[in-house]
Amino acid sequence: MTHIKSTLTPPETVNDIDRFLVCGLGSLGQYCILNLKRFALGESKIHVAAIDQQQPQQWEVQDLSNLLLDQLVLGDCREDAILLQAGVQHCRAILLVTSNDTVNVETAIAARRLNPQIRIVMRSSRQHLNQLLKQQFLDFAAFEPTELPASSFALAGLQQGILGCFNIDDYRFQVVEQTVLPKDYRFDGFLVTSLRKRTYRLLSYSPAHASQIPTRDFYQWATSTRIIAGDTIAYIELIGQNPSSATSEIIALEHPLQVIKQQIRTILQRNWRDNFQRLGEWLQAQRSRQVVAIGICIAALLWSLGTILLKHSLNLSWQQATSTAFVLLLGGYGDVFGGLAQDSVPGWVQFFCGVISLASIASVLGVLGLITDQLLSSRFDFWYRRPAIPRKDHVVVVGFGGIGQRVAAILQEFKQPVVAITDRMENIQRFPQIPLLVGDTISELMKVNLAAAKSVVVVTDDQMLNLEVALMAQNQAKQAQRLIELVIRTSDQRFRNNVLNLLPHSKAFAANELTAEAFAGAAFGENILGLFRLNHRTILVTEYLIAANDTLIDKSLFQVAYGYKVVPVFHQRSNQMFEDAAEYFPPNERQLHEGDRLVILASIDGLRRIEHGDLAPPRRWQLTAQKPLNSSFLYYCGNDLARISGCNLTTARAFMENLPGTINLFMYDYQAHKLQEELSRRLPIVLTPLPSQEQ
Repeated sequence: MTHIKSTLTPPETVNDIDRFLVCGLGSLGQYCILNLKRFALGESKIHVAAIDQQQPQQWEVQDLSNLLLDQLVLGDCREDAILLQAGVQHCRAILLVTSNDTVNVETAIAARRLNPQIRIVMRSSRQHLNQLLKQQFLDFAAFEPTELPASSFALAGLQQGILGCFNIDDYRFQVVEQTVLPKDYRFDGFLVTSLRKRTYRLLSYSPAHASQIPTRDFYQWATSTRIIAGDTIAYIELIGQNPSSATSEIIALEHPLQVIKQQIRTILQRNWRDNFQRLGEWLQAQRSRQVVAIGICIAALLWSLGTILLKHSLNLSWQQATSTAFVLLLGGYGDVFGGLAQDSVPGWVQFFCGVISLASIASVLGVLGLITDQLLSSRFDFWYRRPAIPRKDHVVVVGFGGIGQRVAAILQEFKQPVVAITDRMENIQRFPQIPLLVGDTISELMKVNLAAAKSVVVVTDDQMLNLEVALMAQNQAKQAQRLIELVIRTSDQRFRNNVLNLLPHSKAFAANELTAEAFAGAAFGENILGLFRLNHRTILVTEYLIAANDTLIDKSLFQVAYGYKVVPVFHQRSNQMFEDAAEYFPPNERQLHEGDRLVILASIDGLRRIEHGDLAPPRRWQLTAQKPLNSSFLYYCGNDLARISGCNLTTARAFMENLPGTINLFMYDYQAHKLQEELSRRLPIVLTPLPSQEQ
């Protein structure tokens, strides 16, 4: 995984003005501006300028023109004069979100030339080119707009409660939402503070009697909350190693010549019987291999007969006879016996040599014809090798563009039967195992057993067509007296809200709105690994590489988690000498240091708090402790007090050596709960929150 340096603003520079430039004011560009402005906090100011070829005919984001620093700059963003007019030389980052990859790349080169320090965030569908540009530009991020939101559409249609899935290195995580069932061995009857396991963490909690969704992203509960059957929870879990990444890494390390040498060495090590048996199995696997093998055998037989015939009838040497017979095999009868001049070669010899040439040509033409037929038929495998349409419990994907193809791929990873409908035949050969109907969307929709489908995911570029398909699917399900899950792609936020009012049980996502939050986060230096929706909010999977001036430096994960309202899911120390250098779901007592790598779950508001160092203040607590029966515990209790509360180690040990005593500490509620849990095992303590007027 590529690491980037976080460019977080330290607290002492919070009043500085951050300037950003957005090139391209389509739907994605407008939502990028909105999300950039959301990073403003307190006295901090964020100025956004924009460039487009022409004045947008309509604004998808209300009052967007008031969010721009100056008037929209009209012109070609690739030109230096236009970029300078928009103030590129003073910008912290530039977001290139036009619909033309070529324009985005050319503008990136020009912007880096005019401002060598600028961060570039680019829209691009060329993944290999993106990697090469990242190596060239360094402070650079590129996203395919259809890649990030596709998982939200796919997992919504899956109907298994999975909200998101993503990879960190070679390990795969998923976010699951579920209603707690009676006698659930993992959740029913447990305190929320105990749901911090090595393989999963609680993210969200909504009691069974609650009428509204939680109003906060995470940590909506008190430490005394107990999960009971009927409650709705969401949690993130580690589901294992990602096999595809490990396999691809091994394959990438193997050079083709090494593979060939290894295969030859393996063949030579086996005896001739095993090799002959394996050759027979290989030939029987395909009819074309058998025909080619027969052709080769016939050619070898004709060559041998020709060589013997020419050697004994014309008294040629073995070398001459062999080469002449080979020429005959290649159709070279005229080269051997050509011309009208009298030839001393007997007629019967010429006749048999002609038969050899004809037989050889016939064999070659037959083999070539079969190979050509195989190539041509594979070209049209789409028409007759696709599996039959499932009868029930399948997902219907309507629209097979970039998002549709990604949705289908994700559903296949979960072994979910899929049927796709498209009106275009672009790149459909990539999914030969999916039943695919090509034609008018409405007409083809009647052929996919719609009434018995598990869900319908409608992701065409036409949001009105998406609504029409959704209403048709709902009517079909009503006629069959059942419910069907509807997942609808929309272009803008207003239309999405209207769709949800019309179809309250459906799930509608504005794809560009989801993607724009990732672009905005990347503009501030974060590396966005993925996103998902939780409690009607977009949660970004964000990676930091801690630098010396970060607002995360020297913070404990207690402060990061509860002060910034985010969820740490992975921490890797810069010093690999530690046994626990890398850990998933790390303990909150860990301290962050320069060079450490941290992956968190955060909303755009959480990233904003980190950007400005806006820590929620901890509560003041009073710890009263008595002497333990065994004084040898005091040393370990002092270590636990310093490790969990964050106070000075010397102060903690001095307090333990002078018990009984009282000490005031600043801690978050979960931090205090952890401290009480650890210390009460060894000595009598009372931990009390102080009234607000004493804080």
